[in-house]
Amino acid sequence: MRIKILKYVLIFLTLLMSFLAWQSVDQAINVSGSSIWGAPVILFSLLFIFLYLSIVLIRRILFLQLMIGAIFLLNLVFAFSLSHILIIMLAYLLATWSVLRIKRDLRLNVKVSLWKSIRMGSAWILLALAIVITSQYYYEIKNKNSELVIPQINIDEASGGLTSKFLSAINPEFKDLDQDGLTVDQLIVQIQKKQNPEQEANVPSETLAQIDEMIENSGVALSPEQKKELRDNTLAKIGASSAEQDKLILQEGRKKFSEIAGTTIKGDEKVSQVLSDVVNQKINQYLGSGLDDSQKSSPLPFIMAIGLFLTILPLGSLLNTLWILIVAAIVWIFIKSNLISIARVPVEMEVIEQD
Repeated sequence: MRIKILKYVLIFLTLLMSFLAWQSVDQAINVSGSSIWGAPVILFSLLFIFLYLSIVLIRRILFLQLMIGAIFLLNLVFAFSLSHILIIMLAYLLATWSVLRIKRDLRLNVKVSLWKSIRMGSAWILLALAIVITSQYYYEIKNKNSELVIPQINIDEASGGLTSKFLSAINPEFKDLDQDGLTVDQLIVQIQKKQNPEQEANVPSETLAQIDEMIENSGVALSPEQKKELRDNTLAKIGASSAEQDKLILQEGRKKFSEIAGTTIKGDEKVSQVLSDVVNQKINQYLGSGLDDSQKSSPLPFIMAIGLFLTILPLGSLLNTLWILIVAAIVWIFIKSNLISIARVPVEMEVIEQD
C-alpha cells in the first residue's frame, strides 16, 4: 500500500513540477523583472528528479507514457499552435523511447545500477524537453514587439565613459566632454566653446577698453555717472546679443540631435540616454524588421530560439549528473527505510557458446 501511495505522489509531483516549469518559462518571457534562469533551472531540476524516480519506481509502461504525455500537453496552456503541437509530438516520441531504454536496461542488469540505467535514456529526455522549451519560447516571442524581444543597450557614465568614447569617435576634440549627468544643452554649449573658444560669456578686457574709448571720443560732455550708465547699456546690449546667439545655437543643436535620435529633443535629456535610444533604435530597425509586421518575417526570434537551445543542452547535461546522483540517493534512502526493496530472482539468459 505504501509503494502505491508513493507512486501516486510521484505522478502528482511530476505533473505539478511540469506545469510550474512551463509557467516559469512563460513568465521569463512575458513578465518584466521575473527570474530568467533561477526559477526555471530549479523547477526543471525538480521535474527531472521526480521524472527519473517515476521511471525507476513505476513498473507499468502505460502509466509512464500517459504521464509523459500529460507533461507535454500542459505546455500547450502557454503556447498553442499547430506546428508547436507537431513539435510536442516529436518530443513525446523521443521521451517515451528514452523511457523504454531505461526500463529495458533496468530489467537486463545483473545488479541494479541506477547511474548506468538512467544515463541510457536521460540524454534523449533532456533533448525532448529542450526542444519543447525552445519551441515555446519561439512561438511566444515571434509576434511580440521588437522592443520587448531585443535586449536594450544602456549607455551610461558608470560603464567606463562610453559617452566620451562615442563622441570622440565622431570628433577627437570631444573625448573630454563626458561628465556625470551631461545633458544635451550642456554638450552643445561645450562643443561650441571647443569650436569657438573666442566666444566666451564674459566680455574681454579689450572690448571694455574699446567701449570706454568710444565714449571718450564721442565729443559729448558726460558726467562720470552718465559715462557709467552708457557703458552699462552698451554691455547689456552686447550681453543680450550674445544670449540671443547662444539661444539660436542651442535651437540648432537640438534640431540636429532630434534628427539623429528620431524624436524631439528638449535639451534637458542626458546624452547617455539619447545615445542609448539611438543605438537601440538602430538595433530594432535592422534586427527587429518584421516582428511587428505580419507581411514580413524577421529571423531574430529563430536566432534567439536557437541560442536558447544551445544554452539549455550543455547546462542540462552538466546538471543531469547531479540529478541522477540525487535520484540514486533518494532510492537508497527508500531502500534503507524499507519503503522499497530489491529482490534477487533467477533468470535465463541467451549466450553465444564459444568452444
